[in-house]
Amino acid sequence: MKTLFRRIWVIVFPALLWSSPDHIIISEIVLQPSNGEYLKIYNPTDDTIDLDHYYLTDATDTVNGKYYYNLPAGNNFWSSSGSDFIARFPAVSIPAKGELTLALSTKTNYSTVYGRQPDYSVKEDFRPALTGSVTIGGATSYLDNNAETLVLFFWDGTSATIQDVDYLIWGSRLCAISKTGISGYVNDTPVNLQKYMPTHVDGQKLQRIADEGTETTTGGNGITGHDETSENLDQTWHAVETNTRPKISNISVNPAVPVVGNQVQFSADVTDDGAIHQVNLIYRFLSTRSVVAMANSGGNTYQVTVGPFNAPDTLYYYIKAEDATGLKDSSNFAAIVIQPLPEVLTIAAIRSDWSTWKGETVTLRGVVTIGSNILRTDRTSAYFQDFSGKGLNLYASAITNLNRGDSIEVTGTLDEYLGVHELTNFQNSFSVIASQVPLKVYNEILIADLTSAPATYEGSYLQINGVVAERADNTGGGTNLTVEDISGRVTVRIWNSTNALFNSLGILVNPKLDSLLQVGNKITVRGIGGLYNNAAQILLGYADEVEEYIEGAPGSEKTIVKVAPYPFVPQIGEVIRYTYEYPSNSRVIMRVYDIDGRFITTLIDEYHALSWHKDGYWDGRNELHEIVKPGMYLMHLETTNRTTGKTITKIAPVVVGVKLR
Repeated sequence: MKTLFRRIWVIVFPALLWSSPDHIIISEIVLQPSNGEYLKIYNPTDDTIDLDHYYLTDATDTVNGKYYYNLPAGNNFWSSSGSDFIARFPAVSIPAKGELTLALSTKTNYSTVYGRQPDYSVKEDFRPALTGSVTIGGATSYLDNNAETLVLFFWDGTSATIQDVDYLIWGSRLCAISKTGISGYVNDTPVNLQKYMPTHVDGQKLQRIADEGTETTTGGNGITGHDETSENLDQTWHAVETNTRPKISNISVNPAVPVVGNQVQFSADVTDDGAIHQVNLIYRFLSTRSVVAMANSGGNTYQVTVGPFNAPDTLYYYIKAEDATGLKDSSNFAAIVIQPLPEVLTIAAIRSDWSTWKGETVTLRGVVTIGSNILRTDRTSAYFQDFSGKGLNLYASAITNLNRGDSIEVTGTLDEYLGVHELTNFQNSFSVIASQVPLKVYNEILIADLTSAPATYEGSYLQINGVVAERADNTGGGTNLTVEDISGRVTVRIWNSTNALFNSLGILVNPKLDSLLQVGNKITVRGIGGLYNNAAQILLGYADEVEEYIEGAPGSEKTIVKVAPYPFVPQIGEVIRYTYEYPSNSRVIMRVYDIDGRFITTLIDEYHALSWHKDGYWDGRNELHEIVKPGMYLMHLETTNRTTGKTITKIAPVVVGVKLR
C-alpha cells in the first residue's frame, strides 16, 4: 500500500533562482562525514508525484562498462561494489512543492550526526533495483568524496529504456556517462563537455543555487525531454557551510519531585556544529512567566537553579537554545508539580528513620499481603504494605481476622523483634476499607539485591524469578526451598501452616505445586522478605504465588487490551490489572487518557520482535506521580509495525473510584 511521506517541508526560494522546473530534482547533497551522507529531492511542480518507479544510483563502472541504463536488460547495470547502490524508491509520493530528506546510511547514523530523523534511508527503506537481487551495498557509506556520479532516473519496469530525472557528477569527469550511440536513446552531451560540481569538506554541503541553469530542455533523454547531462553543474551548485540548529538533550530536574520550599535545578546538554550563543529556561508558575539564562557548567552542560517556590502549583517549562548563527531550537513543553509538604506517613518513611519511630503509635493505610492464620495459627503474624512499597508485620497475641487483599487503616505501636519490624497492639484499632484488592509487586528484584541488603526488603512484598536448586521438606514444620538466579541464591520458606504444599501434619496436599517445585524447574515466587538468623529469606503465604517462570505468553498477532471489570481506589493503595497483546515487529505504547482525551500517563513504550500476551498494573497516578481524580479513564494501546508503519489502536475504559466514608 502506498503512503505519503511523513513530513512536508514548505520551501521558499527566491523567484529568480527557481524558474519552475517541470520534474523533481536533487536540491542538496552531503558527501561527508560518512555517517552523515544524505541528499534532498524537491518537487517544484504543482502536482503530487508517485515515486514508485523512480530509482537512484551511484554505481557507475566506466572501466567495465556497467551503466544504469542497462537496467531494463537485466545485466551490467551496476558496479556490484559493496560501497555502491542502484535502488528503487519505496512506494511513496512527494507532494507538490514538497521535499524529502534521504539518508544514504542508516537513520540512526543520520540522527547521531544531525540530531533529527530523515524521511527515509536508502540503506534501510529503499528496494533493490530488481526484485530478488541485492543491489544495495553493505558498506556504511556510499558517496565518494572526490569524484562520482549520482543519477535519479525513472523506469516503468517494462520499457526497453529508462528516463533520466536528474544527473549529477562532482570532482571530475571520471564517472561521467553518455548514452550517445546506445540503441533507443538520443545523444547525450559528450563526456568531455559535461560540467561537474565542486566537492566539499566536513562541515559543508553541496546546495543547488539555481534551477537547472542552461540545461537543454528539449531533445534529450530526460523524463520531460531535457538533456540532463547538459546542466552547467559548476554554476548551479556550490559548497556552503552546514549550519544546524542546536540540539537539546538529557534534560533533568532536581529534585524530581520538589515540595514547597525547595529550589529546583534544571540541567540540559546543548550541542551544535558551531558556537552556542545562549541557553534559556522559560517557565510559568502561578501565572507568571519567567526567562532565566542557563550557565555552562562544563562541557556541553547548562544549568540554572530557580526558586524556592512557596506554594504548591504546576511549573510549566521548556529550554530554548540559540547558536552563533542565529539558529534556534526548543525542547518539548514539560511540567513538574511543586508538591505540598508531605502529610501522609508512609511505611518507607518510618523504616528509613526507625530509631526515631520505634515505640511510637501511628496510623497507617495499606493492603494485607499475607493474612492471619497463614504463617502462624496460634497468634496473629500477618503482613501489609502501602504504596511506598515497604511493609510491616502485624503482630498480636490473639487471632485477628485479616485476609490477603484487605485494604486496611490500622493504628498500632511500632516495635521490633529479631530484626522483624512490627506494628503491634492494633487489634481494636483497624478497619477494612476494601476487600480483594490486587497486590502490587513494587519490588521485582534479583536475589542478590535481597541477600546483600535483607533489612531493606524485610516485610516487603517482592518477586524473584529463578531455578529450584535444592528442596528440603518437613524441616522444622515446613519446606525450605533454595531458589537460584544469575545473581545468587535464597531460601523460600513454606510453613506447613499455610497448607500451600503440606498441611500441619506434614502430608502433601498440593501435588500440582509439588510438581512445580521440583529441582531444576524455573519458577516465579512472590512473597514477603524475611529474616532467619540474620539471613534473608522469602516467606511464601499462598500456593498461587508460585508460577512457572514464563515472561508473558505467545500472542495472537493482534492488538488487544482488557482491563479488570471493577473500579479501584488509588487513594487507599489499590491498583488495577490489565492484560494486553501486540503483534510482532511492533512499537507498543500504552497510555492513559481522561474521558475528555487529556493525556494522563504513559505505562509502556517499548519495541518487540515477537507477538506476546502480558499483564500490567496501573496505580492510578499520572505522569507526575499524582493520584488522579475519580472518574472514567481510557487505557489506550497503540501498536505500530516498524516495517510497514501500520498503526492499530485499541481502547478499554477503567473507572477510578473514591473511598466511601
